[in-house]
Amino acid sequence: MEDFLKEIVLKAGELAKSYFLKGVQFTTKAHLGDLLTEADTAVNNYLVGAIQRRFPDHRIYSEELAADINPGGAYEWIIDPIDGTRNFAMGIGLWCVMVALYEGGQPRAAAIGNPLASELFFARAGGGATLNGLPIRVNATATLDHAYGFCVRGINTTHEERYRRFLDRIVNDTTVWMHNFGTMLGACYVASGGADFFAENCGFDHDHVAAALICAEAGARVTDSDGRPWQRGRRDIVIANPRLHPELLTLLK
Repeated sequence: MEDFLKEIVLKAGELAKSYFLKGVQFTTKAHLGDLLTEADTAVNNYLVGAIQRRFPDHRIYSEELAADINPGGAYEWIIDPIDGTRNFAMGIGLWCVMVALYEGGQPRAAAIGNPLASELFFARAGGGATLNGLPIRVNATATLDHAYGFCVRGINTTHEERYRRFLDRIVNDTTVWMHNFGTMLGACYVASGGADFFAENCGFDHDHVAAALICAEAGARVTDSDGRPWQRGRRDIVIANPRLHPELLTLLK
């Protein structure tokens, strides 16, 4: 299943890339920040079809499905066909394809593909994390002074006031550089040691599950803004190496 997971994420990435390079039309779903392109639908259909043909009794949950397929199945595939659709629709090359595999309600494996950079992030529960087959690890940054990170504060979501205070303190009380990708690729770069932290309050399970496993297997602490281990259903997530993570939680209080 792990080889199959890598294979379909790579193929889905190439399909998405073909749409991105020619340009796409988009429609609006819930609001102006929630877009849908023809590529989202095509990539979703490819991934769902591939999984159903190989594992017809497995559960499938995707951002682009109105209802889960085979609810209650022991294995569950969690799909975000294109994470960063707004970037994708506007021709900004910051987006990825994300698929996670759960077994018995627990994460088993995850893959995130960034086809424009030929990057495949992968993790197996208990087996570490890799980038293009090579092991990755979070860095050892111990202070927020000149740290490099990603913070997303959404509206009409959860913990809004907490994240407003967090951003205010980040801007006024630290020397952090502000970087926001609009995609979970930022979390992947925390896992590979290039960035120092990732925090947001507006994701869904399809946004978080794959990156949460990859980051945890790369040695990051992955919690909600209360400091508890991140669990499905929490829209907020805080990711950093164990030395830096407590400083972020202090700012979130």
